[in-house]
Amino acid sequence: MIEKMGKLSRMEPNSLSCLDVVRCIHGLTDTDIKTLESLPSTDGITAHDVGEAIGKDRSTAHRSLEKLVSAGICFKEKRSGTPRGYSNYYQRISTKDLYKMTEKSLDECYAKVKVALDNVKDNE
Repeated sequence: MIEKMGKLSRMEPNSLSCLDVVRCIHGLTDTDIKTLESLPSTDGITAHDVGEAIGKDRSTAHRSLEKLVSAGICFKEKRSGTPRGYSNYYQRISTKDLYKMTEKSLDECYAKVKVALDNVKDNE
């Protein structure tokens, strides 16, 4: 977590966007951001559709989607009725929820850094 704070502290404050903070806190790559931006907040789409939207193959889109699912930024739902039996559909959480989650992660990180700094002070 301290690495994440270090990355943020090296960025220019005036050029820092909310998306930069989300990217840094959740460890997202450019592909992950494109994937996130391609996801709807309702109905969901398949990894194949995401791959087409971001200009990558399905397997790359799938890896990125699973990373976003692990981070809690999107979720997947199995739906039946396709020729293969079922497909996974992905959709993102709301922007408001994403920013709340990111803010909570920042607060937790700051609290840990504060405790570490207080321990250093106490040992001097």
